[in-house]
Amino acid sequence: MNFFEAQERARKSSRALVWWFILSVIGVILVMYLLVTVFLQFIQPNPQDIYQTTDTAQLVWWNPEMFAWVSALVGGVVMTGSWVKLAQLSAGGKVVAQSLGGRVVEPTTTDLPERRLLNVVEEMAIASGVPVPGVWIMDEEQGINAFAAGTDPANAVIGVTRGTLDRLTRSELQGVVAHEFSHILNGDMKLNMRLMGWIFGLVMLSMLGRIMVESFRFIRGTRDSKGDVIVLAIVAAGLAVWLVGSIGVLFARMLQAAISRQREYLADASAVQFTRDSEGIAGALKKIGGFSEHGTIRSPKAMEARHMFFAGSGLNSLMATHPPLDKRIRAIDPRWNGEMLEGMADPVRVEEFSGTMGFSGRLEQTASRGSVDALGESVRLDSHVGAVIREDLRAGKVTAFSKQEAKTLLLGLMVAADRDGRGTAKRILEENGLDAETVAQVIAWSVDLEAYDSSKKLALVDLSLSWLRKMSQSEAQDFVKTSQALIEVDGQVNLFEFLLQKVIERHVMIGLGLKPVPRMHHRKIDDLERELADLLGVFAALAGGGTAIEKAAAGYREHTGRELPRSTAGLAEVSDALAEMDAATPLVKQQILRLCGLVVMDDGFVADQEMELLRATAEAIGAPIPPLVRAVM
Repeated sequence: MNFFEAQERARKSSRALVWWFILSVIGVILVMYLLVTVFLQFIQPNPQDIYQTTDTAQLVWWNPEMFAWVSALVGGVVMTGSWVKLAQLSAGGKVVAQSLGGRVVEPTTTDLPERRLLNVVEEMAIASGVPVPGVWIMDEEQGINAFAAGTDPANAVIGVTRGTLDRLTRSELQGVVAHEFSHILNGDMKLNMRLMGWIFGLVMLSMLGRIMVESFRFIRGTRDSKGDVIVLAIVAAGLAVWLVGSIGVLFARMLQAAISRQREYLADASAVQFTRDSEGIAGALKKIGGFSEHGTIRSPKAMEARHMFFAGSGLNSLMATHPPLDKRIRAIDPRWNGEMLEGMADPVRVEEFSGTMGFSGRLEQTASRGSVDALGESVRLDSHVGAVIREDLRAGKVTAFSKQEAKTLLLGLMVAADRDGRGTAKRILEENGLDAETVAQVIAWSVDLEAYDSSKKLALVDLSLSWLRKMSQSEAQDFVKTSQALIEVDGQVNLFEFLLQKVIERHVMIGLGLKPVPRMHHRKIDDLERELADLLGVFAALAGGGTAIEKAAAGYREHTGRELPRSTAGLAEVSDALAEMDAATPLVKQQILRLCGLVVMDDGFVADQEMELLRATAEAIGAPIPPLVRAVM
């Protein structure tokens, strides 16, 4: 599976979902209009204020003014509910995790099962080239389940139940986490968040009707017939709104089921490719089938998010959001004998955290013309790469253990490697209010990290995000301002350090809600012709001059029929180009990265610095790609 293509399908599914949502709202409006028409005409007062029924043959079925009022009221309730919910969800996956009763897992946790979970998530994040998501645990949930939520990888979270930690082995936990990472990478997560917002709007009418019916208890009507009828009218209206709202709930459940089922098969298959282990995720599914609690989530908010979970409620029906467990298992393990499993997690051993669990190895470059053409292919994902990189960083003690340490580490990555550059950086850091001790730490990191290759440098960025999310918004703005000041020193920062700052800026600003996730409005690569020329011109200058861009220009000509302009842009123009590219569709981003790859592959060899640029560009435009290395055990 190609993740860029999967993201494009998810985007198109989102557009189709909009139309289904609109049709659902129209259906709810029509039902409400019919009920109001019958109610207002069937029971009318005569001049003596005595209510009487009207013959059905005398009913007037079409009343434009009434239809407009019903449409405005019902549509207003649904759209307002959806808008409010989507606005809440724009803060990222933590909103969903909190609503489900989750608790954030701190990076400094000493609980061994939680430490195992964090390790697995970090390994998967490094291997897939995305920031480490926030990790949450639903302590009160004993069923085996998990979810991924967020509007962008920068604000994504992964949540698991207590039952998942208590009952799954490390291999099975890896399979579940890999499944959830697939949802992050292929665009399902963002689609699921939109679906959650729209479903809330459709459910709003049912909630309003229930409130109207329950208000009957607090109404003190008069004893005359007119007062009694008014009270009964309110109750009847409440029941009607509740009934219509229930139809909205039905539509909502149908939308959930229609979107989710096929995507679960794709995520299962991606998890097998990701972990190179079919037994892990298959074992997790078998334990869900064999455990008495199955995948049950008891949170009152679970129904809104049921399409996000790893496993469904266990009901095999038209409204089920997940395929039956046995079908999912057989798709992974065709020789399965039909037996479900019971059991607990394997004991968490100290060796898991000391580098002696078989994760050691070396990394071997895989960058080639073939790997450039295969950017985004799920087969390129390998959790072992993440494990090896993570162990190498741990062995070299190059990890952040506090928010302050993460900030100094990332600033150190952006400081120029030469002595003059460090001197200038020191002055800039002091001018931006950093104390002498912090400045010294930044300079020390710049020295220690100078020899690290691209896969490790970008892994450090991804690993540090869990700490940077703990910054306040004002603190984050100061941090981004300081990083920008380092970049704006002419001649002191190279292209990779510039791109690295853009990656950090994007993740921090979106992750902390300081910047919205860009809306996709560039649907063709020639919409970005000038921006592409600026970016490729910088890549060509690094790769060896004008001839390096010819293959990319030929590829652009073949795809669009247009000539690619030549550019001698500076970093300011490239910054603007990256911002525009972030608003491109997934397939356009894939085309951009492929053309960049053709430039750096011009001489048939990809230097480490060129790999740094390619991956940093991918992260800066919101299209992360895995490290261009493989693990050799």
